[in-house]
Amino acid sequence: MSQADIKTVVKRVNLVRQRQLRIAVFSLVVIATGVVYYLGYQNGFDDRVPLVLDEAGLKARISKLETRLSVESETLSRLREELANKENKVGDLERELVFYRDIMSSSEDVSSVKVREPDFSWRPESRELEYRAVVQRLAPGTQSYQGQMKVELINLEGRALDAAYLSTPTHTIGFKYFQRISGIITVPEGFAASEVRFSVKLSKPRKRSYEQRFAWQETPADSE
Repeated sequence: MSQADIKTVVKRVNLVRQRQLRIAVFSLVVIATGVVYYLGYQNGFDDRVPLVLDEAGLKARISKLETRLSVESETLSRLREELANKENKVGDLERELVFYRDIMSSSEDVSSVKVREPDFSWRPESRELEYRAVVQRLAPGTQSYQGQMKVELINLEGRALDAAYLSTPTHTIGFKYFQRISGIITVPEGFAASEVRFSVKLSKPRKRSYEQRFAWQETPADSE
């Protein structure tokens, strides 16, 4: 190619217009970025609303579960208490059954009775001896038993507590199979008790007298 064919092209650049164009493009980019950020924030906020509502629902459910757990715990505690009471009742019924079987299988005389091992409770502050015992028949049958029972304290010399100190407890007995008795004896200072005597005088079905003694002493352990 010859130099005659070479043409020189002169292009004029408008610097002011170019600067304005750049500013416009930059502004559009900033505006677009702001719009995108705003839309994204709005979408994110909208997405968080169900989460907040679900959190409130979870709190309500947790509260209900805690209430239910508390109610079930109280119910379980009550059931355990009722079960323990029923077990105690079953134990009492079993002991009563053994008691009746002993009576029905006995070959003792029809008028024979006995006093089962009593329970004693000592009150050192008031010097009172509380006793609880059961008098029962020893022979099978349907006849009734009637009479009197006297409870006395016996000292080491075998003497009963003087009636001047107190009135000796006397119980009227009337039963078909057994009868529970209880009472309190005031023990005077200086009286060295060694036994408690239960004296039974039957008037029915036959006139008979029975006596049983059970050991009891005021020990240091009782006085504490």
